[in-house]
Amino acid sequence: MKTIHFGLTAVATCALTAFASADVIMDQIGDMDASGQVGNVSASQDFEDAYNAYDVIAIDDFTIDTAMNLTSASMVLGGWNGFAGSAGVAGYTVSIFSSVAAAGNSIFGDVVSVYLATGSQGVTINTDWAGGGELVTFDMLTFSLDAGTYWIGITPDNTFTVNGQTGAYHSSIGDGVAAQANPAGAFWGTPTTDVEGNYAYSLDGTAVPAPGVLALLGLAGLASRRRRS
Repeated sequence: MKTIHFGLTAVATCALTAFASADVIMDQIGDMDASGQVGNVSASQDFEDAYNAYDVIAIDDFTIDTAMNLTSASMVLGGWNGFAGSAGVAGYTVSIFSSVAAAGNSIFGDVVSVYLATGSQGVTINTDWAGGGELVTFDMLTFSLDAGTYWIGITPDNTFTVNGQTGAYHSSIGDGVAAQANPAGAFWGTPTTDVEGNYAYSLDGTAVPAPGVLALLGLAGLASRRRRS
């Protein structure tokens, strides 16, 4: 299910980020000199309706030991078969799954699924990236995760007949455990397949304060208001 926080919760989340800078949850992209990059690209794409059977996502695992508010996700985007770059991509879905099997049911995450349109403030192309493909970063400020092990995948919304095929670059950084999911089985006949390697993804966030910390922050704010009054 989606873990979207609106209203007062969203306000509280944004306010708390002022007290802590983002922490690295996973980083399989590495330095901007692309020293961690591996040249091959695995398909990850939300195709147009005529090719829905080929919808595919490249996913990689990560573990967090405490609840986290997510701040950003990134991928190194590549492509082939007529791919002309990120300018031709309509948008991206950042998904987080509870398991590989969940991705085999749908390329949209059962834990988090957020769509961000190209050209919006939530999508940034990093021009400092020195490697192949393009480093794309996504704003994730309204999502949170409990402690646990998850799988992240990012699917470009890309029209095959106009801009070819898209995917995620591989990386030498990581535990060597990854997968691809194609729920309709059009690529290899099964919904999922294991991949030996790592995808060039990263994810940042901030730890969710424990209830006692929240209470202290509230008391500190109250004391500050009293001093000003």
